[in-house]
Amino acid sequence: MISLQTYHPEKLYPFIKSFWRLEVVNAGERSYEEDIIPDGHHEIIFHLQPGTARRKMGQEQWLSEPDALFAGQTLQSYALQLQPGSVLYGIRFYPHTMALLFNVPASLFTDQLLAVSDIAGANALRQCVTDNAAHTFSRFEDLLAAKIAALQPNNGFQYVNAAVTTVLQHNGNVRVDALMRQTGVSVRHLDTSFKQFVGITPKTFCNIIRLNHFIRYRAAHSFKSLTECAYEAAFYDQSHLIRLFRSFTGKSPRAYFNDANYINAHFTVM
Repeated sequence: MISLQTYHPEKLYPFIKSFWRLEVVNAGERSYEEDIIPDGHHEIIFHLQPGTARRKMGQEQWLSEPDALFAGQTLQSYALQLQPGSVLYGIRFYPHTMALLFNVPASLFTDQLLAVSDIAGANALRQCVTDNAAHTFSRFEDLLAAKIAALQPNNGFQYVNAAVTTVLQHNGNVRVDALMRQTGVSVRHLDTSFKQFVGITPKTFCNIIRLNHFIRYRAAHSFKSLTECAYEAAFYDQSHLIRLFRSFTGKSPRAYFNDANYINAHFTVM
């Protein structure tokens, strides 16, 4: 069983989306495993107990997660395995703000596991983690508030901020040429800025947000067929939806919804 607590630090808006605590509440010996899908956001994740989490991409070998890690964009789902009693804390950023706060290109984190200790200025966050969720969230908030106060975003970030806001408002159903007209920059410049702050191209980002919107919509309308939900969520046909699902999850929509997705269900709406 998965237990989740979430806190939204309003004074850190629009840089930090939420803090969360996840616990595998299970008295047995069996690990919890779930395929985690791309959701378009960056996070810093802390494991309260070392060595309790592993992940695997496709047919690759299982890799132990660092005790504290930067979790960037993923382009395909990965299997996450958590031991009984595992406790994780997370700082969830908006899709483009983590790179700004730590002055590191977001593309460095894409499909990579990077230890917090490898990034300058991030290790102090590890010292904020305690057994108590409220205390941990409060410490996160104080440390990040000071970091945000010193920010001086450049023009490249402002372009990406405007584009990301539009993509989220339209649930990913936005053409890249419309983002170009909105920002007034070229495709090349927009791609470069997106890779710097988001870690992926605008088109890939839009597709990930569309996927997550459909999952949220389907969960809220489970009494409807997948075909109905596809049209109502702005997919022009079901084959387009199936291709999108397979490209990011390796599964069909029907296969995805037949699985238990407790963690994904939480993060697709957060």
